[in-house]
Amino acid sequence: MLDALVVGGGLAGLTAARVLTRAGRRVRVLEAADAVGGRVRSRAVEGFTLEAGYQVLFPAYPAVIRHLDLSALDLVPIPPAAVIRRGAHSDVVGDPLRDPGGLPSTLTTPVLPLADKLRVARLAARLRAPAPHTLLGGPDETTESYLRRQGFTEATLDRFFRPFFGGIFLRRDLHTSARLFRYYFRMLMDGGVALPRAGIGALSDQLAGGVEVTTGVRVTRLVPQTGGHVSAATSAGDIEARHVIVATDPDTAQALLGEPVSRGSLGSTYLYYASSVQLDRQPRLLLNAEGGLINNAQWLSNAIPGRAPEGQHLLAVTVLGLPDLDDASLDARVRGELGRWYGAEASHLRTLHVERIPHAQYPQPPGYAATLAGHATRLPGVLLASEVTSSSSIQGAMESGEKAAAILLGDLAGMSRPRGA
Repeated sequence: MLDALVVGGGLAGLTAARVLTRAGRRVRVLEAADAVGGRVRSRAVEGFTLEAGYQVLFPAYPAVIRHLDLSALDLVPIPPAAVIRRGAHSDVVGDPLRDPGGLPSTLTTPVLPLADKLRVARLAARLRAPAPHTLLGGPDETTESYLRRQGFTEATLDRFFRPFFGGIFLRRDLHTSARLFRYYFRMLMDGGVALPRAGIGALSDQLAGGVEVTTGVRVTRLVPQTGGHVSAATSAGDIEARHVIVATDPDTAQALLGEPVSRGSLGSTYLYYASSVQLDRQPRLLLNAEGGLINNAQWLSNAIPGRAPEGQHLLAVTVLGLPDLDDASLDARVRGELGRWYGAEASHLRTLHVERIPHAQYPQPPGYAATLAGHATRLPGVLLASEVTSSSSIQGAMESGEKAAAILLGDLAGMSRPRGA
């Protein structure tokens, strides 16, 4: 009999299985899809490396440091700056110490007021002092309210904070918890942003190493038994285990557990374009400071040349939400906006893939932490490992899996570790 059956091969489930396997427990992961990773996976399309959406890694995440070999991931740093696009106009704004190439534009561009540039420096100094996880505590408010209290102008909110953190929060209104904003700001300061050269799926592949994983098997029902174990009905037959960790998406977990663990969903849409002509040499994140469908974009082939075949270029575009347009209409609208950036040369773009992700995150408004689900469930012997116990992020998923494993192992240090630590 298995010591633990993990249902779901995303980051939470793989982290839980990895911790338990390394502790000598007999563990098996069942994943309904044909590959592990959930939303953290990569695919090859015509020689291009595409993600499930557009994702980046904050290497300073504590759970990432504990469970991943960062050197083996071959991380490529993304410049700690962004390009604010207003039609054909572009201005680089970033950290002048870590991105010296963008220093002249950062200092001289009028797109952000000088006073706001100084406010960013003061904010960075203020958030660098405390332990990172403590930034997730204390009074809460919307990120917009917090930034207004720091004195930031409407221009800076609209041209920088809304598109930049809109790509992180998956909503541009900045109504997400200010606690999360402060935590992510600190993670950006401590470790910047990076991507594995082979794709974000390298995280999931590394976590799955040494773990017994079976793909293409769906769990349909969990039945606690009188002997103290749990029987899992699956598409491949029944499996018995002393414990089960449910690490699926929240809606599937809710159906298996028979209790309300879902916290809602924020969707997002991603379009990938190829071009045989280099329309832009910019490796930095591109922020749309105007209205329209595009929130942000990046020429991944400039940041990581191996993501595209020789002589080709790869652009990833993020559209927040799930627009009520078919793929062809959505593509045409996005191309029209890219035409404002690149003029007639935008005609060289060839659509590789359109991906709509109905559940990319769950909403995290002020005070959301008080409504987080717990790891315990109503089913004896069954635990929950999911971002809904922490935060909708790579850190949140991994620390949830880590904590579920700690509960089964009786690891007091792991069970008592604060969120974000």
